[in-house]
Amino acid sequence: MNDEQKPPGTNEPARDEEVAAYEKLRQHVKEALANVRQRVNADTVQQAVETGAEKLKDAGTHTSAAVAKAVAALKKDMAVAAERLGPKWEELSEKSADLFGVWRDRGSVFLGQAATALGGWLEKVGQGLEHPTYAAGEITHGGAFECQSCRARVELPRAGHIPPCPSCQGTTFKRV
Repeated sequence: MNDEQKPPGTNEPARDEEVAAYEKLRQHVKEALANVRQRVNADTVQQAVETGAEKLKDAGTHTSAAVAKAVAALKKDMAVAAERLGPKWEELSEKSADLFGVWRDRGSVFLGQAATALGGWLEKVGQGLEHPTYAAGEITHGGAFECQSCRARVELPRAGHIPPCPSCQGTTFKRV
């Protein structure tokens, strides 16, 4: 995002800290999910998120507000990834859901358990399997987003805040 796309009054150090906290949280959760060796369930997914958040808090390098935003953003990204994957585990890729990529080669029984676990986790945290929208200014891991006003596409090459739509200045997006 260049300076012209940033909302007025943007606190750049706080935004940078939010992105850094988000990226560290994703890495902690990815490592925790990679270590699930036996039965995966909603509790193991929830525990991975909680443990990652605790590691960030304990490190003391990020404010509690930045950690809270990172957790909320990661939960949303996980919900979208789980919805997109559904029964299509064979299409798992780095682009769509690298958090779950560590499960790809574990076999169909494990992947079936993982799919059930993600559905259970989403119900547990109250996010369901709807396709949530993203707002300009929210943190995400990157990818393609479609403006809900004009259907223009916004690409984020890596984790960051979603900018307003460059075509219409719209602020609501869906991941594509």
